[in-house]
Amino acid sequence: MRLVSIRQVLPGMKVGRTIFTEDGKVLLGVGMTLTDRLIQGLVRSGIDSLYIDDPRTGDIVVEDVIRPETRQVAVETIEKTVKQITNSNKLARKISLKEMGLHFQHAFGSILDDLMQNRQIVMHLASISTHSPSLYHHSVNVAVLSTAVGMSIGYNRNQLMELGIGAMLHDIGKTQLPAEMLQKTERWSQEEMEIAKQHCLLGFNILRKQHDISLLSAHVCLQHHERLDGSGFPQGLKGKNIHEYAQIVGICDIYDSLTSPRPWRKRYMPQDALEYLMGAGGHLFDHRLINAFRSHIAIFPIGSSVVLNTGEVGVVCRVDPDYCHRPTVRILKDGRGNDVRASYDLDLKTNIKLFIVGFEDDQLFSIGGLAENQET
Repeated sequence: MRLVSIRQVLPGMKVGRTIFTEDGKVLLGVGMTLTDRLIQGLVRSGIDSLYIDDPRTGDIVVEDVIRPETRQVAVETIEKTVKQITNSNKLARKISLKEMGLHFQHAFGSILDDLMQNRQIVMHLASISTHSPSLYHHSVNVAVLSTAVGMSIGYNRNQLMELGIGAMLHDIGKTQLPAEMLQKTERWSQEEMEIAKQHCLLGFNILRKQHDISLLSAHVCLQHHERLDGSGFPQGLKGKNIHEYAQIVGICDIYDSLTSPRPWRKRYMPQDALEYLMGAGGHLFDHRLINAFRSHIAIFPIGSSVVLNTGEVGVVCRVDPDYCHRPTVRILKDGRGNDVRASYDLDLKTNIKLFIVGFEDDQLFSIGGLAENQET
């Protein structure tokens, strides 16, 4: 399979990987043949890219780090909780979330089991994004990434549960923000950004009252925007006053936010988001945690279409964790943009004069410097 822009999708192509709606329902399943009507439906749903089956890349398998049914249960658990809180807000009632911790222990327990069973994939995550910017999928993505970091630094199962549940619920305070802010398709104003910063404390106040949610998980919600140098919010904490769980989730939150599209901007390339995080090591985040995160991210994910300095276009088919910036690429187009008669693989580790200059459809990606305050 290979990842293509929605603009390159044609009727007759087949879906190579399950596509989900923002609330976790299956939109299109694997093997579905695309039609004009289905493609337009994907566009309306905000899908900007998808995996398709292609005979030339039939042996390239992009493995899901968690099963589709695991993701669906996790997304539905978050969605149900968000709706319960939202309904309580509308009715001006006290928020009542019976057995909230039990539901999230079940949902995250399945995520953790999948990750434990797929340790080889977890050791070098290629792609976990559903290409949906929704709160639900973002929360699951951050939980997966955070757990991968926790596993790499030796957390036990109980610690991973605390970290993962905190990650799934890190943005739950946004349910307390004004509805008109959450429904905006433009960037928030500076005044709205200040209001949005309250979501950390608002979420903490919800979670700390749940007897079956760890207080450390609640502190993830409170502190995930705190930074080592004291420049974060809501309390301006510094150094070791910020819990390690919260630092991990903060790193993963930024990465997933930047590499996902927003109504007002395109997604950033993985290497740009990673470069930003590497530059933040030592003053915004602990170097050790940044390095642990970096060891799990493929700059050029398997299945992605890339362009070489020769103009040739191909699909990443293998990634060596020790040389993630120089993967093996299956060439599909020559330097003039014509399909090659027979595809062939180039290992960029041994072809040192060749290198990747970008993705085939860079129109999907924002170019330029990053600033953390672009996202909250």
